Amino acid sequence: MFKYGCREKPQVNEGIPVPVTHSELLLPRPAKLSPLHTPAAREWPRGCGCTGPVFPFLEAHGWTVITDPDANVHATSPDGGMYVGFLPEAPAARHGDLWHIRTLDADGEPVWQQTFPDGIPPQAVAGFLAGLLATPTALCAHCS
Repeated sequence: MFKYGCREKPQVNEGIPVPVTHSELLLPRPAKLSPLHTPAAREWPRGCGCTGPVFPFLEAHGWTVITDPDANVHATSPDGGMYVGFLPEAPAARHGDLWHIRTLDADGEPVWQQTFPDGIPPQAVAGFLAGLLATPTALCAHCS
């Protein structure tokens, strides 16, 4: 009756078929790997601790980019409403927060922020920022 320090409960609905809902049938199924598939066939990007395409992309969109004496890189959008920081020498980097992205309201108060760890590929950060820059309004298309 006792197993691993807990009392086993008898299964009340044992043997009763559970109906399958329509939504459960539509769940994605994991793909089966073919016997010819080898893990080395595709190499996914990995974090390398560099800024990669991020700051050239932002500079091409008119952002101001500076590097401080500690080798941290800071970028501000042309309107001053968004900040991107690559902060390898900041105290937060010791806790894994290498990238800091935040938006500010008209009074300079943070609206939201996102951090990324040192293991994220810079291509992923650039893609995240490209998605934000491609959105011309504060609300997404579904909310507006």
